[in-house]
Amino acid sequence: MSLVVLTGMPKDDQQQLRIRRFLMSVAMYVLASVPQIISYYGGIFPGWVLVSWACAAALIQFGFYLAFRFNLNLRFKDPSLTIAQMLVAIVMVLLTQIYAGQARGAYLVVLVIIMVFGSFKLHTRQLLLISVLAVLTYGLTLPLVRIVEGDRFNLAVEATLWCSFSAFLPFVSVLGGSISALRKRLVMSNTKLQVALQQVTELATHDELTGAYNRRYLLEMLKHEKNRADRGGGSFCICLFDLDHFKNVNDTLGHQAGDQVLKVFASTIESVLRSTDLFARFGGEEFLLFLPHTTLEMARRCVQRIQAAISTATYAGLPADLRITASIGLAHYDLQEEIPALIERVDKALYQAKRSGRNRMEVAPLNRV
Repeated sequence: MSLVVLTGMPKDDQQQLRIRRFLMSVAMYVLASVPQIISYYGGIFPGWVLVSWACAAALIQFGFYLAFRFNLNLRFKDPSLTIAQMLVAIVMVLLTQIYAGQARGAYLVVLVIIMVFGSFKLHTRQLLLISVLAVLTYGLTLPLVRIVEGDRFNLAVEATLWCSFSAFLPFVSVLGGSISALRKRLVMSNTKLQVALQQVTELATHDELTGAYNRRYLLEMLKHEKNRADRGGGSFCICLFDLDHFKNVNDTLGHQAGDQVLKVFASTIESVLRSTDLFARFGGEEFLLFLPHTTLEMARRCVQRIQAAISTATYAGLPADLRITASIGLAHYDLQEEIPALIERVDKALYQAKRSGRNRMEVAPLNRV
C-alpha cells in the first residue's frame, strides 16, 4: 500500500518526501519511549511522567499530521516544518530527562538523533544555532534535576554530562551541515545532469532548426510500426512534403528568412496533427509525416487540414503577402513492404505532384505484381 493511500495525501512528490521525513520523526518518538519504559519497570522513571510524555507526544505528532494532511505546512517558509519538529522534540527530551536519574545519558543521546534529523534540510548555521539552544536549555534544567533528585544529585556527574553535550552537539551539527551541503550539491549536480541528458536526447531525436523530429528517429519509428503492422495486419500512411519554390525564398529574402519559413511551416503542420502522429524534417525543405493506425481516406482528410492551415500561415518579419505552398506525396503501407520501398513510392508521388503543377497531393499506387 502506497504512502499516498495511507495518509490520504495528494500525489505530490515534494509533499510525499516531507511526509516520509515526518514518519521518521514519529519513529524517533517511538524509539525514545524505549528507555523510558525500561526505566519505569526498573523503578527509575515515574509512571505519571511516562504517561504524560506519551500523551503529549501523541498530541504533538497528531498536530503535525494534520498540518501535512491538509497542506497547512505549505503556508510556511519551510513546508517540511523541520525546525518546528526539532525544537518540540528537544523540549520533550529535556523535560523527561529531568526525571531520568542515572539513566539520563540514554535520554540525552536522542538529542544527537534530532541533529541528524535536521541535516536532511537545514544548513550548518541553523543546526549550530539549534544545538547551542539545546545545550543552554539543558543547562537550565539542571536546577530542576537537583530539586527532583535531592541528595542523590551529583554535581560532578551532571557537569560532565552537560560539558560533553556542549562539545558534542555543535560538532554533530557541523558534521550534519556538511552532509546536508554535500547532499544539496549532489541534488544540483543530478538536476544539471538530467537537463544535459534531456538536451542530448532532444538533439538526438529532433531537428535543431524546426523542432520537428529528425530523419533518423522517424525512420526508426517507421520500422517499429512496420513490424507491428506485419504481425497484426495494421494500417498506416506516410506523407512527404516539399516546399514549393523554396529556393526563391532563400535567393530573394535570404537564408534567415528561409529558416523562418521552415520553422513556421513545421509548427503550422504540427498544430493540426494528432498526438500519435510524428512529423520530421527529412532533409532541406522536405518533411515526412508518419500517420499510425490510419487508413488512406483518413490520411487524405489529414492532408486537407494541413493544406488549409498552410494557406493561412503568416511568417513574422517577412512580407505579409508571402504564401508558402507544398507539393505532397501520400502513400499507404502495403503489408510486408520494406521501408525504403515505401519511401521510394511516396517520393515518386511527391514528384508527380510537382510535375502536375505543385501545391497539390498525389497518392502513390501500390506495388502490385
